[in-house]
Amino acid sequence: MSIKVRIAWHLKHLTGDQGLVETEGRNVGQCLDNLEVRFPGIKEEISVRQRELRGLYQIYIKSTNSYTLKLDRPVKKNDELTIQFIISGG
Repeated sequence: MSIKVRIAWHLKHLTGDQGLVETEGRNVGQCLDNLEVRFPGIKEEISVRQRELRGLYQIYIKSTNSYTLKLDRPVKKNDELTIQFIISGG
């Protein structure tokens, strides 16, 4: 099934300046795998390692945190993923 993905502004250089792309997948991890095929380097940029998301990024499903430390979170038709850069400070 087709899933829309909103791309953080500073990742657009990997998607040909597209802020909204479509991918396929039954869970967050499959969607990221398919994005990587279309846009090589995106998984490395958002620090996907060993099926976990690490670093300064979060992925939201319909604006709800998907708790993507486990990328097996399911997605369904009409869901929209958002890859967001998280800014923190101290």
